[in-house]
Amino acid sequence: MPLLSKIFFTVTLLLFTTGWPGPLPAKSPAPENCAARPFDQGRLWKVSKDGIPTNYVFGTMHSKDPRILHLPGIVMQAFTGAGTAIFETSLRDNDIARSRALMLLPTGDSLRARLGDARFGRLLGIAERYGLTADTLDRFKIWAAAAVISQPPPDPATGQPLTLLDKELEKSALQTGKRVLALESNDEQLAIFDAMPETVQIEYLDQAISENPRLNEELETLTSHYLAGRTGWIACDLEETLKTASPDLDRVMTEELIDKRNRRMVERMLPELAKGNAFVGIGALHLPGAEGVLFLLRKHGFSIERKY
Repeated sequence: MPLLSKIFFTVTLLLFTTGWPGPLPAKSPAPENCAARPFDQGRLWKVSKDGIPTNYVFGTMHSKDPRILHLPGIVMQAFTGAGTAIFETSLRDNDIARSRALMLLPTGDSLRARLGDARFGRLLGIAERYGLTADTLDRFKIWAAAAVISQPPPDPATGQPLTLLDKELEKSALQTGKRVLALESNDEQLAIFDAMPETVQIEYLDQAISENPRLNEELETLTSHYLAGRTGWIACDLEETLKTASPDLDRVMTEELIDKRNRRMVERMLPELAKGNAFVGIGALHLPGAEGVLFLLRKHGFSIERKY
């Protein structure tokens, strides 16, 4: 499966909420015999420690698919019973105008000039399906243009971005009076992409252009594994895909987008988990592996038990 779609549907969700969709890398065969890794099967995990009310960590997928939005009863029980809900980012941090501004080139700069006419033309042929004109697209930074075409277009019936599980959970938490906290700011997520060298951004864009025609097919594959709780498969598939990427893109997608953020999110959620009765919803690819959130929480003395 393409790298960047895995990253955006299971790791970071900011670009879904700007009104412009999020990324993909080269096609690789689905790994059928992935090596086992810690916490590689399951979406809902009980996180407990003696003397502390039970917490739960739930791996989300940033998608509008009804199968994903319809949560199993045990997940809803864990969510409903929590006094605190913790997510990657918060709707209350959604200064869309500021986020969009970070995705645009400085006045007088041009995406067409940076990409050349041929590459810009290929990109425009796809971007028009997302409601972008040539003039609007010309203002985008390279990574932001790649992000747009790496997710499904807005709903053609409404022209609006697609509903996301994470944001629906946050809305429900706010409506029911839960404390709602975010582990990251929108600016922190955008900064990861904005810091990519231009050569890496172009590699990223070329892959997104190449993979866009197969996006729905690839998303269906990812969805089926997510619904089955096979987060380890998703991580393994990402590793296989990264074998075709440059070392620089590999570093961004693994260390910057996953491992470093895992450590930061754990550091920030620990004070709330120490109080107990919290429900944490984060992208599913943050969960498995020795660098994953669950393994890090276990190192901090929490018992981890799969519930679903």
